[in-house]
Amino acid sequence: MGTRQNYQRNQRKTDGAENPLHVLPVASNLIDYTLNLTDNANRFPKRVRFSITNKIQGHVMAIYDDLLEANEIFPIRTEADRTERLRLQRTALTECKKLLHMIELSKKRTYIDKDTFDYWTKLTLDVKFMTAKWYKAEQDTAEAIAPSDPIPESV
Repeated sequence: MGTRQNYQRNQRKTDGAENPLHVLPVASNLIDYTLNLTDNANRFPKRVRFSITNKIQGHVMAIYDDLLEANEIFPIRTEADRTERLRLQRTALTECKKLLHMIELSKKRTYIDKDTFDYWTKLTLDVKFMTAKWYKAEQDTAEAIAPSDPIPESV
């Protein structure tokens, strides 16, 4: 009898083209962890709800939104599609950097301990590095498709 993990692993192997983008489940885990952590009033007091907690939650939701929107631009039919997809990926990377800053601030303000800081940072960096890899692959594809000679301007 197979386990759920074995089933998921086999699905990836046999059905790789139809599986969702791999960064999306990782980003979803980041959202779950972040919301569980920031909704805890023992860690993030109500007095920082608007100044810190809402910003953290906004950054983590924006990361997922940008990645999902970038993934929805498929197939890429025009240069505008490619440009928009790259823009959304860059925006997600920027949101990751903002979230990392807020995580660091939370540690400095002692809302989280070192272990929480390390784990939360790891989750965020996983999303960031996967997104950066996707972005680089998209750029490499765009450069390979782009004409090598510039298009002459009409006189």
